Amino acid sequence: MLRVAYRNVEAWQARSAIRQLLNAPDGEFVVMVNGRSAPNTSAVLGAIRGVRLRMAHHTHPDHEIPVVIRRKQDVLELTLKRDSGLAREYWVFWTRERDNPNRLEIGRLETSVFDTQ
Repeated sequence: MLRVAYRNVEAWQARSAIRQLLNAPDGEFVVMVNGRSAPNTSAVLGAIRGVRLRMAHHTHPDHEIPVVIRRKQDVLELTLKRDSGLAREYWVFWTRERDNPNRLEIGRLETSVFDTQ
């Protein structure tokens, strides 16, 4: 139980750090989705800014979508995984620790931005 509490605090800190990083005009960012420049940068940034802690349900993360956001020297690497039961829900993982097999789940978001990915 202590480990769960620690992970929740760690996820909250990560969401705060990401919100701070994304606190700039959309035009200052370069956004890559699946290794390609995102045609809808503002929509992707808006979706990522909407990451929230959500109650778990009886589904699991599925199809992976890598997202890289750059601003000046800052690089934010996330992995979104589509929910197996809710087509527009994505689990969001912060991939800052490459060697960590249990990358930090920071929350979930609901959007149609990644429907074609």
